[in-house]
Amino acid sequence: MSVIKDKVRRVKDIAKSVFHSFPSFNLIPASFSHSKYEWFSSPPFRAVRWIKSHELVTSGIRVHSRHAEAYPEVTGYLVPTLLRYGERELAMRLVRWLLCIQRADGSYASHDGKPYVFDTGQVLRGLLAAAEFVPEALKSAERAADYLCGQMLDNGREGFGSRYSGEIPESVHLYVLSPLIEAGEILARSSYREAARHCLDYYCRQPEALQIGTLTHFLGYELEALIDLECIDRAIPVLETLRDLQLEDGALRAKKGAAWICSPGLAQLAICWYKVGMWEPADKALSWLEAHQQPSGGFLGSNGKGASYFPKSELPWAGKFYLDAHCLRVLSFVERNVHIFPAQIPVEEGRAQAILDVVSPKDRVIEIGCGKGRFLKLVREVFPDTQCTGVDISPAMLAEVPAEIQCLEGSLESVPCPDDSFDVVFSVEAIEHSPNPEAAVAEMIRVARPGGWVLVIDKQQSHWGRKVCPPWERWPDVIALKKLLCKGCDNVSAEQIAYDKSPASDGLMVAWRGQKRCRLLGHEWNEVLISDSSQEALINRVRGNHVSSWGQVILLATSPGEKILEVGCGTGEITLQLARAGRKVTGLDFNRDTLEFIQGCADKLGISIETVECDATQELPFSDDEFDCTWSSGLLEHFKTEERRAMIKEQARISRQKVIAMVPNAACVAYRAGKAFKEQQGTWRYGLEIPILSLRDDFKAAGLKYASEYSVGAKQALSFLSVDDPLRKSLSKWMASMSDKDLQNCNQGYLLVTIGAKS
Repeated sequence: MSVIKDKVRRVKDIAKSVFHSFPSFNLIPASFSHSKYEWFSSPPFRAVRWIKSHELVTSGIRVHSRHAEAYPEVTGYLVPTLLRYGERELAMRLVRWLLCIQRADGSYASHDGKPYVFDTGQVLRGLLAAAEFVPEALKSAERAADYLCGQMLDNGREGFGSRYSGEIPESVHLYVLSPLIEAGEILARSSYREAARHCLDYYCRQPEALQIGTLTHFLGYELEALIDLECIDRAIPVLETLRDLQLEDGALRAKKGAAWICSPGLAQLAICWYKVGMWEPADKALSWLEAHQQPSGGFLGSNGKGASYFPKSELPWAGKFYLDAHCLRVLSFVERNVHIFPAQIPVEEGRAQAILDVVSPKDRVIEIGCGKGRFLKLVREVFPDTQCTGVDISPAMLAEVPAEIQCLEGSLESVPCPDDSFDVVFSVEAIEHSPNPEAAVAEMIRVARPGGWVLVIDKQQSHWGRKVCPPWERWPDVIALKKLLCKGCDNVSAEQIAYDKSPASDGLMVAWRGQKRCRLLGHEWNEVLISDSSQEALINRVRGNHVSSWGQVILLATSPGEKILEVGCGTGEITLQLARAGRKVTGLDFNRDTLEFIQGCADKLGISIETVECDATQELPFSDDEFDCTWSSGLLEHFKTEERRAMIKEQARISRQKVIAMVPNAACVAYRAGKAFKEQQGTWRYGLEIPILSLRDDFKAAGLKYASEYSVGAKQALSFLSVDDPLRKSLSKWMASMSDKDLQNCNQGYLLVTIGAKS
């Protein structure tokens, strides 16, 4: 045991010396205030936020901070960057916009309305990156690639001809060739690769290519293209020269004779330096960029005396290249310091125990940011039947993970696994490095199965300053991380834990955990719906003729004497009202305690009902056409589409006339806002509940003739919002001014009602 402790101490000493050996990191001393380094304050996070804030209402990323139009070129090559940072929804919106603005010949125009080869090539990058999520993007990518090839002279042997005038070198078109080759591989079009190779040879022969005096922005395009096209030997001498010209503070003059710095050009050169292993000048360049990041999170086009490249405008492409460089910075740091990361962890260590506490035999377990897999290795030792997967950004790290653990390249923000795949998802001191914590937590929740554990172990923000950190690192705030987990998890908690030699009372290390929201079980529904006083209250409501608007739906859709079945009857309040109004009712539920509760209410009311214990997802114990009407309320929203359709089809089988379903209405603003707030606060009581916009397709798929669909309970939806919520006050005032018909047309009812008839 003492040997292990000595090893841990040595590793910590090595790590500390390694951090101190990086002067370009501007390491943060303990004396700095917490507020300056809050969790959501890292330069990459602010850069992502800036890009998101510059999407137009009609989509597309604006040309720059002082421009009103969208820029297709930049929007296109931002897509892979956004996907890398976990901003999938924004990336998909941008891609759909790009699909809409493609010209008939496959080209893309700039904001000036003119089609450009270069711009089309950059949009092609985005289309290819998004093809997994937007299948239509592949067709547009093929059209764009065909356009590029069609614009070449002699199949690329003469490049794209003369396209620019002024200081832009034609050799920037090298940056078009990588996406063209990628399109050829994806679409199995060897002609794309052949034409791109001809173009490469042509531009490399041009005297204007790779000139040191060129604006660093254009030079950056050429150099990164050559590296990606496996022509590193051409790029390295230029990068070495530029490294020697770099100023002490990390800046590099924009072009020959200039005293100012081009921000995107410096970021692009940092990318190139990282890609060829020159991390020192790259780190220095990023330090300069972060020192000159604007309060908004953006970057001016240029800085310094005489600056002439968009000196007063913040540029989205500067942010894009900074973000790409940051990813490479973190990867470079990890890869060159693999030796300082430990490969073992004692079973009694506090972090190890926090992980083992949520693992069971035969679980599927994944660690995001697994390093050498020491925690997964321990999980396998304690639970040999578990299936363990490790995800990390570093191939060098993954190469040292034990063979029995599956390894995948990925990040917290982009996990290469399907939804609902794992019983336990955890990370240890990884989220502190995330440039987009909200996306990181959402991604961890996404790959967890419903009911599975999501566990984050990290240092907490309130202890910031106790350790030396790289400049991108931010420690999570306890409350903020709990709120992120609450968006998709129940039973969320945060607990201080022991680590290394330090006890839990040290306060530095915290384990946050939650269970991914899932359907409530029978006993859980009882806790929500049934209490000592609820039966008497329900009976009084039935006796007092208090009929909800959704109860009125069923009463008005049926007649005395008809046989009615409620599937998933819960407290059975409406079923009791139906029986009191002369219907022959049956209540079906999978929970015996619930059925006993309903029967007790019926006995006290002097009402005759039948109850059946059965799982609504299975074949129902009734003959065909046994009931005049089957209905459900608050049931189908807990199931996925295929499950819903199977349940509706089974209900249709046993119905002579109609099937009625009532589910939470996805279009209801008050309900959606209130639900989201309660989930974030950890006060939502109803488990996994998926609001639904329409059940028409589900009813048709189940063989029912669609009859009608509308919503009810608009004013009742306000109860999901707190009394002092400004939104509740505004909606209440607005609803009071509406006629019932107009309010119905607005579809703001809490419950969506769908009625289907048997053919």
